[in-house]
Amino acid sequence: MKRLKVQVGSCCGSRYVQAMSVVLCLPVIAFLVDQHVHTSSPSWKMLPLDLFIGAVNPIGYGVTLLVVTMALCALGWCAERPRLCEAACFASWTFVIAGVFEFSLKHLVGRPRPDAAAMSMLPIGPSYTPNFDSFPSGHATSVFAVACAFAYFYPRLRWPLYLLAICISLGRLYLDRHYVSDVLAGALIGIIVTTVLLQYKDSLPSFRSSRTEG
Repeated sequence: MKRLKVQVGSCCGSRYVQAMSVVLCLPVIAFLVDQHVHTSSPSWKMLPLDLFIGAVNPIGYGVTLLVVTMALCALGWCAERPRLCEAACFASWTFVIAGVFEFSLKHLVGRPRPDAAAMSMLPIGPSYTPNFDSFPSGHATSVFAVACAFAYFYPRLRWPLYLLAICISLGRLYLDRHYVSDVLAGALIGIIVTTVLLQYKDSLPSFRSSRTEG
């Protein structure tokens, strides 16, 4: 029995290492196509896409998402919809925590944005210089963190939520504000942070207090 447990633990551990290796390699692989996508992006421009991206892009701004999640939390509480209140409250947590990781990383990396007119797309290291904060994408981090949070509470809405998150993230490429690797890294941060937080959801202050009152 002990040998079986060791084998199972070893198998799970190896799968975890393999999964993490794939996750870490994805942005590196995407980095190889960054310049090609950036060079070809002007050919994508057309009025319908301009209008669509212009409509969905503001959703990814931090203030917008935070206001929406907090408003939904208040709405759920006032309407006595505990599921909505819990989902929105948890989404707010994922947004804030994922945002801290994203904000810290982008200023540690200091990668110039595609439209920054820099000589290179390579990172310069810790920087607070305007337009040298491309990696990772804040939009992608935020929208995927919030989308994953709501998808957990409302599984039937997961595909529309993920589709919207993808559209907003790809819009950052369209607007020439990020590279492919920026968007992919941001999406991974949002997904990973939300997945981890789901394991400790009941330990978050708001959920702990509501469980105690119940």
